Amino acid sequence: MKNLREMQESDIDKIVAIIDSHDEDDAEEAEAGYRQMGGTYDNYVYEVNGEAIGVTGFAIPPACEHTYWLSWTYIDDEQTNKGHGRKMLNELIAHIKDVGGRKLFVKVSDYVDPEDGAIYAAALHLYKSLGFEVELSHKHFYDQGETQIILGLRLKDKEDLIIEEDECNIQFDGVFEIAETDDAYSFSWHDEGEYPLEAEDVKVGINAVRNDGARAIFLSFPSNMINIKDPLLQSGFSNAGKLKDYYDDGIDENHYSLYR
Repeated sequence: MKNLREMQESDIDKIVAIIDSHDEDDAEEAEAGYRQMGGTYDNYVYEVNGEAIGVTGFAIPPACEHTYWLSWTYIDDEQTNKGHGRKMLNELIAHIKDVGGRKLFVKVSDYVDPEDGAIYAAALHLYKSLGFEVELSHKHFYDQGETQIILGLRLKDKEDLIIEEDECNIQFDGVFEIAETDDAYSFSWHDEGEYPLEAEDVKVGINAVRNDGARAIFLSFPSNMINIKDPLLQSGFSNAGKLKDYYDDGIDENHYSLYR
């Protein structure tokens, strides 16, 4: 990589300042992640003439084949509109392709700041110009009126795979508020339950988070888990869309939502 180098712990203060030049909340979240053990791994600093002016990186989700998520990606506010963001992302995308990446996803918000306007509009435009396509939009995700937009980019040709249906017994084992949201919840689960999931099981989780003040619930499951959809719809969830070929070619991530 020409201008990208691996991020070091000594870069954290500088990189957090770069992110803070755009969004204070994102800077706080990013710093918390960077300062965890191994928190700078797979994150990269973008340098021009020896000066760090940007940051990007990726995360690899569990149970997926060569799927990547774009992590914190920012160019210093004083260096924007000079083509640095495009160059930085092109370098990172080329690197992910080199290590076997199949699909790359990124999430953005449609948040409109009272003073600065739609602060992620330029990023959304850049992603689309690089070939990313909108695959899923969750209304009222981060907060009431603030949508989460997820875009995907295919990095290599799709393979035709034989997909086996999975009749595993899903069991919910916890509830949690989703990071970076205001009262949006999800359920943790495992696939070793004794019995098939039923609508009444889902309603137990719904009641639990509603008692905690949840305004929305978002869930997602692999598309080949064939006994999940009906209990969710019967308990009040709606189909929210899917991330195509998320787990592997032919296995999407199906999303469901329920609003209070």
